[in-house]
Amino acid sequence: MTTSRRHFLRETAVALTMLPSLRSPRVLAQLARPGNALRFPPEWSGEQLTVSRTHAAVWPGSTTEVLAINGSVPGPTIRVRRGEEFAARIQNQLDQPLVLHWHGLLAPERMDGHPRDQVGAGQSYDVRFPVRQRAATCWYHSHTDHLTAEQAYRGVAGLFLIEDPAESALGLPTGDHDIPLVLTDKRVNAQRQWAYAPSMMDQMSGYIGDVMLVNGTPDAWLSVDRGLYRFRLLNGSNARICKVGFVDSRPFWVAATDGGLLPAPAEVRSLMLAPGQRIEVLVDFSNSEVGTSLLLVSLPFATGGGMMGGSAQGLAIDLIRFYVDSPTTGTAQVPAVLAPIEALSETQARRTRVFTLAMSGMVHTINGRLFDMERVEFTVPFGDVEIWEYRNTGTEPHPMHAHGGLGQVLTRSATAVLPAEDRGWKDTVLVNPGETVRVLMRFDAHPGLFVHHCHNLEHEDSGMMQNFEVLGPPALAIEREDGGVTVSWPVSSEGWRLESSTEAVGSPWAPVAEVPLAVRQRWTVRIAEPTGPRFYRLAKG
Repeated sequence: MTTSRRHFLRETAVALTMLPSLRSPRVLAQLARPGNALRFPPEWSGEQLTVSRTHAAVWPGSTTEVLAINGSVPGPTIRVRRGEEFAARIQNQLDQPLVLHWHGLLAPERMDGHPRDQVGAGQSYDVRFPVRQRAATCWYHSHTDHLTAEQAYRGVAGLFLIEDPAESALGLPTGDHDIPLVLTDKRVNAQRQWAYAPSMMDQMSGYIGDVMLVNGTPDAWLSVDRGLYRFRLLNGSNARICKVGFVDSRPFWVAATDGGLLPAPAEVRSLMLAPGQRIEVLVDFSNSEVGTSLLLVSLPFATGGGMMGGSAQGLAIDLIRFYVDSPTTGTAQVPAVLAPIEALSETQARRTRVFTLAMSGMVHTINGRLFDMERVEFTVPFGDVEIWEYRNTGTEPHPMHAHGGLGQVLTRSATAVLPAEDRGWKDTVLVNPGETVRVLMRFDAHPGLFVHHCHNLEHEDSGMMQNFEVLGPPALAIEREDGGVTVSWPVSSEGWRLESSTEAVGSPWAPVAEVPLAVRQRWTVRIAEPTGPRFYRLAKG
């Protein structure tokens, strides 16, 4: 596996620290620790992403059969700066179809990873799209028709981090204090292989493992100092929901959710993290003495439902232990403010869509129907704000994930105050049994065909998914000339207004003040030369 410069520096620093006294009590104590030092995925450097069946040394002294990306589980961590273009070739060396979905990224429809776009064994395909959204912790994973659950479970997944240099002014932890933690649970047999053979009960409740891996590391531990850390948590499990917290109930801070930073950190003692969701948290170890350790766990919780025969959902499981080995090496403190976001309002919503999540026979459905690759369930006007109301009438929790757009949780019937993990821009929302969750959704990045589905992957594979189409606005013509910009569109397109923004995605759009005039069968607006980059779009007036 390749090693990134960041991880090379981290490993070199550790090695240099150990050189003066390889038999020091601290080094000997680390060598004697139970479990395994946390591993980090390699960093992607633009090479082809090859998915293949191979064996990996998950546990020391043995190998486990996995589906790896470039030989690694998790796959390489992809980092792209906001405003850059992401381009990669995906090579399928499996003996089955494959397509990758860029979860949380606002990709064009043919790049997004719809199951219809899967390629056969031995084939490859290219993805290329600009990344214009806010900095965020995203990921990528298999989205193959009826094979998503098994392929993702066996390792076809990795982190995708959108970076923005503007974050450096916020004083957040960086370098070796900015740590990704990819959570996946496995069922492990005596030969240390990841068994995947879901029973009928597993298909109804989801496939939950009895061993937790962090970055592919079992019994993981990490050496830390007494400073502030930024942990990027991804729940990459098929079905297990985690209630993340420390054994000693110490506070920590939520800094970001699926779609990036919150306006300000939110102090919590635990948080719910469902499959597909990401949470960035700040943990301050300054109150811990050197030589002590802290255990991060998934705390026990009631699921509010549950299938007959029982399920491991809601049972406690250890995640990772942190050993405080040295004094503070950084100066970071929990910031008072982070990054402002555009707050959507219920008054902006043009319509409400109701999605009833229920069980029919032995499968879960959306509005009484199972997924049909060829059927489009509904259409969404480009740029409109809508309320998506998820009503869970069943006995199982459903983390609902939408492709192609982002939303903000409006209300949750089980509580009057939204928890920290519901704040900010979201692409995956947990809907518990008997609960109704209302989300303000907006699709203003790309037109085309997308899906929304349950991110319990066994539920998805059994048909808990729908196609929907984002209808594109009329095509704009934009010309720059004589110190100004001329924007025009066909006069046959009625009811549209021209808006502008300094950002393509995630920032407020404001109506253009200039009045359009009909010139040669086109509505035409002449705008004085704007300061800095500007983006234009049409929205329903």
